[in-house]
Amino acid sequence: MPARAARYHSRVLGYFCRTALVQAGRYRAQSLLAMLGVAIGVANVIMLISIADLGRHQTLGFMRGFGADLVIVTPFFNMQSGGNMLPAQASQFLPLSAYDAVRRVPQVETAATAMFLPAHVGWGAKRWFTTLMGVTWSFVGLRMEGLEKGRWFTQQEESEHARVACIGDTVRQKLFGESSGIGEEIVVRGQRYTVIGTMRIRGRIGLEDTGNRVFIPLSTAQEAFHFKGVHVVFARYRHGAGEAAAVRAIKGALRGVLKPGEALDDVFSVFTLKDAQRLMESTLNIFRLILGCVASIALVVAGIGIMNVMLMRVLSRRKEIGIRRAVGASAALVLMQFLVESIVQSLIGAAAGIALGVGGVAAYCAFADWDMFISPLTVAVAVAFSAVMGIVFGAYPAYRAARLDPIRCLHE
Repeated sequence: MPARAARYHSRVLGYFCRTALVQAGRYRAQSLLAMLGVAIGVANVIMLISIADLGRHQTLGFMRGFGADLVIVTPFFNMQSGGNMLPAQASQFLPLSAYDAVRRVPQVETAATAMFLPAHVGWGAKRWFTTLMGVTWSFVGLRMEGLEKGRWFTQQEESEHARVACIGDTVRQKLFGESSGIGEEIVVRGQRYTVIGTMRIRGRIGLEDTGNRVFIPLSTAQEAFHFKGVHVVFARYRHGAGEAAAVRAIKGALRGVLKPGEALDDVFSVFTLKDAQRLMESTLNIFRLILGCVASIALVVAGIGIMNVMLMRVLSRRKEIGIRRAVGASAALVLMQFLVESIVQSLIGAAAGIALGVGGVAAYCAFADWDMFISPLTVAVAVAFSAVMGIVFGAYPAYRAARLDPIRCLHE
C-alpha cells in the first residue's frame, strides 16, 4: 500500500511539473520576467559570495607568503575592535628610530621597513598612477614573490640615496609593453630613476593590484618626498627564539624610543602575522555575511514578482479551477498544483542564475588574474533559497486558488 501511494504521488507530482511548464509557455512574458528576477537574485548571491571567498583566499595566501615567523609594528590601532583606526591615526607614521630599535633586537633575524606614497611615474610620453614604496634593502628578503628579472638594490645604494627602482608587472606593461624596461629611466616627481629589476607577478588582492607598485630605496623616497617617518616595520624572528619571546623583546626595544609620558600601547601596535590573519579572517567573514544578505534582497524582490504572477494566474484560471474541483480534485491538490508551478518557475530562474553567476565570477577572475573557484555550497544555498522563495511567495496564491468556490468559478 505505501508503495502504491508513493507511485500515485510521484505521478501527480510529475503531472503538476508538466503543467507548470505548459503554463509557463502560456503566460510567457509574465513567466520570463519572474524567472529573470530569480536569475538575477541567484547570480548576485553566487557572484558576491564567491568573489568575497576568492578575495579572502587570495589575501590570506598573500599574507601566509611572508611566513609564520613575522612580527609587524605599525602606528597604534585597535585589534580587538576589528582593526579600527581613527582618521587622525591613519595619517600617523613611525619614527625611523623604531626601525633601528627593532633591527637591533637579538631575537630578530631580519628587519625591514616601508613607506607607501601615491605617485605618477612616467617614461617618455607615458604616465601611470601607482603606489611608490620606499623600502629598505632587506625588504625583498621578507617577501614571497621576489624578483622576476634584474636585481634588487644593495645596502650601499640605499645608503647613497641611489635613484634606482624595481617595478611591478602592471607598471612594466603600462610603460614598456612587452619589454622588461631594465636599464630604462623612469621619472617620479621630476627625478629620474634607473629601472634595475621587475617583480614577480602577483595579481590582485581585493581591489588592489599588487603589480602596480614601484620600489625605491627608503632613503631616496624620504629625500624626494621630504618624509622622515615610515608606515610599517617588519621583523622576522630567529628560528627557535619563540613568538612570545620575540614579541616581548621587540616591545622592550620600542619602549626605548618613546617620548616622556607616552605608553607603548598608545603609540605602537605590535602583532604577529597570525594575529593579522585572525583579524583579516574575522573581517572578511563579516563582509561575506553582509554581501550575502544584500544579495538575498534581490531574491526576496524576485519572490514578490512570482507571487504577483501566480495571483494573476489564479484570477485568469478560475474556470479551470472550478472544473477541476467539480470532477473531484480536492483543495489540497489544487494548492499543490499552484505551489509546484511557483517552485518550478523559481528553479528554472535559479538554473539561469547559476549560469549568469558562474559567467560573472569567471569574468572577474580573468580580470583579476585569479584562479577560478566557486564553492558548491554557495550554489546549493542560492538554489535552496530560491526554492524557499518559490514556496513562501507561492503559498498565498496557491491558498487563494484552493479556497475558491467551484460553483462560483463555473458560473463566471
